[in-house]
Amino acid sequence: MALTLIGLLVLPTFAQANAYVLNKDRSKILFSIGHFYVSSTDGQFTAFDGKLNFEAEAPEHGTATIHISPASISTGIAARDDHLRTADFFDTARFPLATFESTSLDRVTGTTGKMTGTLSLHGVTKPVTLNVMLLTPDLNADRLNFSASTTLKRSDYGMNNYLGVIGDEVTLTIQAEFDR
Repeated sequence: MALTLIGLLVLPTFAQANAYVLNKDRSKILFSIGHFYVSSTDGQFTAFDGKLNFEAEAPEHGTATIHISPASISTGIAARDDHLRTADFFDTARFPLATFESTSLDRVTGTTGKMTGTLSLHGVTKPVTLNVMLLTPDLNADRLNFSASTTLKRSDYGMNNYLGVIGDEVTLTIQAEFDR
């Protein structure tokens, strides 16, 4: 489930000052999936990139694109990571990139919202909604921190192997710092 945050759809009305780049040293893309119905496997993707366009006066017009390299999967067990890169799971030779592109942001409160977009993973593109929380109190800051999460079904993306042994639902969490 690797996403590498890159290329943002920028509306022509946004000034360059509203463009932010993901700070990879201060960001994480994490996941958790059930294993044998009694435990979970947790991990992260270590190669990703992204951009954000954010207007403090109209955050609902913000846009984001996130790219992740599934080959960068890390669960702490090298043999498992190697297996996850094969055609049994991510098939990183055929599908080297996963991409989230936002289409809308609906504010729920002053610091929370729902960002809708599409996730392209394993050759399949589907709509997805991220629950987003702004962690930076000053919306005009040169650095914005967000947390975003969602739950996906890996089978929706054609990753059906070992269902029953390994869960279908994957919790994805993005902890991101964007710098102007």
